[in-house]
Amino acid sequence: MHNQEANSGNGSAEGRSLLPGCGVSPQIFSYSSQLQAASLRRIGLYWHNGRSLGHTVRCATLGQALLDHLPGSIVVGITGASKGFELLPQEMDLVKIPSYLTYDETGGVRTTPVLSLAKEQFQRIRENMISTFINDFQPHALVVDFHPEGKNGELIPTVVNSPNTQKVLGLRGILGNPTETNREFFNPRLVNFIQDHFSAIHVYVDEQIIRLEEYYTIPASLSAMFKYTGYVTRLIPSTMAEARALLQLDADARIIVVSFGGGQGTEPIWQSILRSLTTIQKHFDYAYLSAGPYLEADAYERLRTEVSRHPNWTWTRLLNPLPAWIKASNFFIGSGGYNSLAEVIATGANALIIPRQLNEREQELHATKLSNLNVFRIAYLETILSKNLNSLLEMCLKEPYPHDYKIKIATNGAQYSAHLIEELIM
Repeated sequence: MHNQEANSGNGSAEGRSLLPGCGVSPQIFSYSSQLQAASLRRIGLYWHNGRSLGHTVRCATLGQALLDHLPGSIVVGITGASKGFELLPQEMDLVKIPSYLTYDETGGVRTTPVLSLAKEQFQRIRENMISTFINDFQPHALVVDFHPEGKNGELIPTVVNSPNTQKVLGLRGILGNPTETNREFFNPRLVNFIQDHFSAIHVYVDEQIIRLEEYYTIPASLSAMFKYTGYVTRLIPSTMAEARALLQLDADARIIVVSFGGGQGTEPIWQSILRSLTTIQKHFDYAYLSAGPYLEADAYERLRTEVSRHPNWTWTRLLNPLPAWIKASNFFIGSGGYNSLAEVIATGANALIIPRQLNEREQELHATKLSNLNVFRIAYLETILSKNLNSLLEMCLKEPYPHDYKIKIATNGAQYSAHLIEELIM
């Protein structure tokens, strides 16, 4: 875990003085602290890993909402993610289990442990660490992101052996193409497991936009557990002027912001975008480019060299907080991951979205649905990699997207989910 408190020092209990300003002995203080800690709500948030920042950002946002909604609560993340921990709330602690890296490649999705261990040993270590922590922590609620059984079933012992913990399954909305998702996620065995062990399913979208029941074959007994919360988004400045003041940006500059989430495998996309930005640079003043913490180190350096030729372009691993940067921009280019879509909705940004998955269709399906509602423009990966983008990017800058969609899309999913969890455990 991080954020560990410093040790209080050595010495015998008999020789200790009263704590400064407290008027109580350390022994009494310790006992009262234990009583106070026992009365606090304890909540665990599990996310398996992920090859990008999506799960980490969403769970960090939920963690902050829980801390805000339940003051004094103890919120702890449990994850195998290896990047992005600076995005977690300061008051949220973390149990870090061994990581694997995931690569979205033309031949398929490939995962490999960071540690040079046999697959079975690696799996057993993760499973045992999770189980041991939950057994000792005894949370009032455990929020499980995406995988009800955990990655490769690593959560099964924990879920089965913690009957006094309320379990909530969190789903991002569209999970994948219908055939594979019905087979892998909504099969009878997994449906029974969810119904037996979970109290609720929070679906982190506005049901005006997406209803899982319309995409997948879901038993009525399971869909009865659904609570559509709205999109989970971070705090966002109210206006562009406010965002620019927060980030100390020129109030009148023409600003482009580009971010492809975690960034793994995005070098070809960056090369195409940078070529076009070089050609059309008279149409903007500044470009702020977020590589992502998972972009490979050699690719990061090659791209940094290209960007360094332009004095008004900034190349960095992370723009934080990204929602403020999006709000401050005249034009945002991003991937089709859940968080990018949610934050474009929340900011009302003039945006071009690029679904970039090679082996899955979740980004494409979700982004296309929103694009058809005129929330943003969309360009598919084939276009980005094979076409000249100059005219497209010029149009995006000259003709900001109208956002003439007729419905108000809910983006208070973190707060509503925290409210629902409070109702479960209070």
